[in-house]
Amino acid sequence: MSAHPSPPRAHGGQALLAALVLLLVLGAGALLGAGELRTRATMLTHARSVIALAQARAALIGYAISYEESHPGEGYGFLPCPDSGNTGSTPIGACGARGQGAIGRLPWRTLGLPDLRDGWGECLWYAVAGSVKHNPKALMLNWDSPGQFVVHGADGHRIAAAGPDGRAVAIVFAPGPALPGQVRAPASGRTCPGGDSAVADLAHYLDGDYPATVDGTLDVFSGGNLPGADLIAWIGIDDIFDALRRRADHAARIDALISDIASALDARLAEPDFTHRHFDTEVGALRSGVLPNAADLGLPAAERARIDHWRDQIRVAICTDSDACIEITSSDTATTRHCRAALLFAGERIRHGAGRQLRATAAQRADPAQYFEGTNALHLKAGVPRFEGAERFAAHEHGQPAVQDIVRCLS
Repeated sequence: MSAHPSPPRAHGGQALLAALVLLLVLGAGALLGAGELRTRATMLTHARSVIALAQARAALIGYAISYEESHPGEGYGFLPCPDSGNTGSTPIGACGARGQGAIGRLPWRTLGLPDLRDGWGECLWYAVAGSVKHNPKALMLNWDSPGQFVVHGADGHRIAAAGPDGRAVAIVFAPGPALPGQVRAPASGRTCPGGDSAVADLAHYLDGDYPATVDGTLDVFSGGNLPGADLIAWIGIDDIFDALRRRADHAARIDALISDIASALDARLAEPDFTHRHFDTEVGALRSGVLPNAADLGLPAAERARIDHWRDQIRVAICTDSDACIEITSSDTATTRHCRAALLFAGERIRHGAGRQLRATAAQRADPAQYFEGTNALHLKAGVPRFEGAERFAAHEHGQPAVQDIVRCLS
């Protein structure tokens, strides 16, 4: 590879070559019958739509994995609210209530994109789940956050998105040409066609009779049942965290989070009332439960959201007596310690195979086996004071979920 950039005329030559290839394709089409020519034209418009969808999808994932840089202290993984006013930007303020999904135009300015168009010249539309939208934020956001959109192919069959429930957290739509009954106003001074209200325009661009705000789950169809109907691209929560795992600082950030939680918890466990109030499951030699919220841990308000996003990934086990009854074996330090309490951080779920973990339903989320591996899940259930795992969080393979249990000694 050359150490010097190509001269400008090289880029011009590439553009000319691309133009010649396109002319050859169209010229070859002219030799075909009218039906085949229409097919080729449709393929080209679909291809342009697919390219625009791919650009938008990549920009949304990029926004999510860099959110902390633009919003210090708020964490990663959030996606913008849709453009509700045809300005190209996400609106100031909330898009619906906490937990509600929202649908509108793609906020291309917010994403640092040009006004992407599909093959028919229409601007893209966008839906975001309440679990990942940036305003108002969900109380928890991590690699098990639920999707809200059930994706279906053109023939109606369900397509599993990347996440614990198989649903998508975001959808990008290429609306295609207007169908009978749809009325689309020209841009009239705006960059994108249509008026200045996404709510008013929604039914005239998208073909699924979708609401502007979404409670519960929503079925979303790609291609619909009519020629030229919406094409879509989707993002699952795994897509966001697979991209985050490739950040060089991702493992250190999660490890620092665990350390901060352990320090805050350790300081409160000396208070008997705190232990009995928050850990009310007593089995065998242990009391156990899910991590209390950050306010109960006594953390400052500015630090609470960062902690609370991960509460469901953490279990705490405490000896029922005052002895250091818990034995912890650390795989990464090859040490064994005895502690009065232990913090167990679940790590990402095992996605495939006989040990596959599911964390979508309330029953699954209550089952330690859906979070912890080997004897750790069994010992939590039975109150056996013996756990093993890594002391430090690490993402050893960027292409694979970091599933190993993290176990920290407390008190």
